[in-house]
Amino acid sequence: MSDIEAVEFECGACGAINHLPFEKILDLQSAPLCGGCNGTLFRNLDQTYDKLSPKTYIHPLDDESLAALKRIPGVTTLLRSLIRHSFELATRLHHQANFVRVGPKQLPEIWKSFVYAGKVLSIAEEDLPELYVYQDPVPNAYTFGVENNFVAISTGCLNLLNEEEILFVLGHELGHVHADHVLYKSAARVFGSVASTVIQATMGLGSLVVYPIQIALLRWDRASELSCDRAALLVVKNPSIALRTLMKLSGGTDKLANELDIDAFIEQADQFGDMQDEGPLGRYVTVLQTLFRTHPYPIWRAKELLEWVGSGNFLEVIDGEYIKSDEQTYNCSDCGTPLSADAIICAQCGASQGDSPDNESQEPNEGTDPADPIGKTFKEIQGWYKRNFTDEDK
Repeated sequence: MSDIEAVEFECGACGAINHLPFEKILDLQSAPLCGGCNGTLFRNLDQTYDKLSPKTYIHPLDDESLAALKRIPGVTTLLRSLIRHSFELATRLHHQANFVRVGPKQLPEIWKSFVYAGKVLSIAEEDLPELYVYQDPVPNAYTFGVENNFVAISTGCLNLLNEEEILFVLGHELGHVHADHVLYKSAARVFGSVASTVIQATMGLGSLVVYPIQIALLRWDRASELSCDRAALLVVKNPSIALRTLMKLSGGTDKLANELDIDAFIEQADQFGDMQDEGPLGRYVTVLQTLFRTHPYPIWRAKELLEWVGSGNFLEVIDGEYIKSDEQTYNCSDCGTPLSADAIICAQCGASQGDSPDNESQEPNEGTDPADPIGKTFKEIQGWYKRNFTDEDK
């Protein structure tokens, strides 16, 4: 069991401080009563959220890594152009031709769970991405796209997990949609193969541009998983479901599912944290082992979820205290479509909303064609790399 014994929680009605046993919070079946006024705590436990903002659950590492990634000049334009004009159409055709598309008439129970997860995260049914099931014994799920997002989940995942755990996985993937992660998630999936081609074509010189982007993408990619584990937890509202899902994805089988023990898994997560804290060597080795991974260690994900629950922030959200999306909108500069304040790209035309005005207002670099956004972006990245990683301009 976790080292956390109890969590302090202030009643939203009377202000009394309640000391809630952590063991009961981990398996939250029903809302407890306040010790002061005898009223119900966690007032949002059986309700959906109203205009839930992704800022409610975004992990600090996600926020920090995405900000660092977007500081690379023109990176959003480059990635959007790369995905939109090549991989997105091919991938959509592949999914349409090879996988089963889920809907009200096709695998309706999975579709109901998908719609429910979207509703909890304030995504209307008409705004949901397409959902596909594909044949693969390896448990997995992913989200892809630029203009038209879609989610895919493997048969291995559906066979291994129960209904509640599948809901956690679907909530996780919709968290990426809700948080506007999909452009960068898609880029992280394809950038490795593109990077190898660029490096070979330039006799290794392209690595000066490609590797900083690839490492920044993967660092953010791992951090974004922590955010969407939180989003999925807000959908299922029971930490034991989240932990059980991560445990099964780590080493579960149909045959041995009943022998898996959550308490032992939590203890393992605590031991992992202690190993990292033993000294700089442990942290250094962890960094090296995860440098080119798209997902953080499952144990690390479990540890981060436990800390979020133990901090009381998760309990505040299910009590109705959370950040709501800004109701004000602004129009896309390219097509005029109304967009939310958190939008990274325009869903209608794919235009980037993430590049800073300073970068967009720069004059075209000497020797570049203004009509060639990718060429211009590479020039900007070269300048950024020189300023940050060489002494040439100093």
